[in-house]
Amino acid sequence: MAFWWVNHKQTYSAEVGGGYIWSPMTNRNGSKNQTYINLTLTRPGDVVISYAGGLIKAIGLVSAPCSEKSKPSEFGSAGDSWSDTGWEVRIEWDLLEKPIRPKDHLELIAPLLPSKNSPLQTNGNGNQSCYLASISDELGNLLLSLANRVNPDFVDDIEQHQTELEGDVIEAAIKASALENTEKLQLVKSRRGQGLFRSRLEQIEPACRVTGVTNKALLIASHIKPWSECDNAERLDGNNGLLLSPHIDKLFDRGWITFTDAGDLLCAEPSIEKALQQWGILLPKNVGPFDHKQTEFLAYHRYRVFKVNSNKSV
Repeated sequence: MAFWWVNHKQTYSAEVGGGYIWSPMTNRNGSKNQTYINLTLTRPGDVVISYAGGLIKAIGLVSAPCSEKSKPSEFGSAGDSWSDTGWEVRIEWDLLEKPIRPKDHLELIAPLLPSKNSPLQTNGNGNQSCYLASISDELGNLLLSLANRVNPDFVDDIEQHQTELEGDVIEAAIKASALENTEKLQLVKSRRGQGLFRSRLEQIEPACRVTGVTNKALLIASHIKPWSECDNAERLDGNNGLLLSPHIDKLFDRGWITFTDAGDLLCAEPSIEKALQQWGILLPKNVGPFDHKQTEFLAYHRYRVFKVNSNKSV
């Protein structure tokens, strides 16, 4: 995942409203412009910061590879000086309820701005010669943090969209592969917690270990080792799964909780313990031991997914 910053004061409404960004291929005199070429370097899942009128009012995710497109008619007179052919990148935009004014945080932002093709001038004003700028992970994460500070849960929404988008890309790759159609179908279903994977899992796990719910229609077939990090055999292995209530699945999938081989529930931080207690789950809690095959996948979850270990080198 990469971070990008787009300056589009004139075309903000059209681009955010239409779910894209667009640029001509060259400057008016035919010369190359790196901040136009940058559109071709974006990839699905990249984060794009929208800046217009001195404010960051939207943050989005690239949803499709760059493609050649004619100039959008909705640009009107704003695009009179641009050629009719250019590049378009589709974006899933999320609007900020409370926009961010970069000038208010310039002491934090300025040291992280790129030395070349910076989206902002040193005084904090937008650089009008720069359309789409590549920015560092440090600056991108800082801006997401600032957005979340005044727009609670905004980062969670972005992460959820990334997960959904990743799933779409994975499914497209499966369907385009040389696998047999029946195997393709089972792999797509396993990513969604359906089909052969779920039936195998239900033979091993009869209920949500944390809540005790047994109505399988209310439970999610959750992979222990993340689907995207498995080989095809692991994706269909029932031992690589748990049946979880939706709110427990979210904590487990995001790495906020995990389990020891003996079944002790572990929380990444006190706020998660508080949330579980508010849901009526008494701590400490043991959910029962796991068999040998399950423990192999749980070890991966503890050391690669569980957030307590997210900064460890393993």
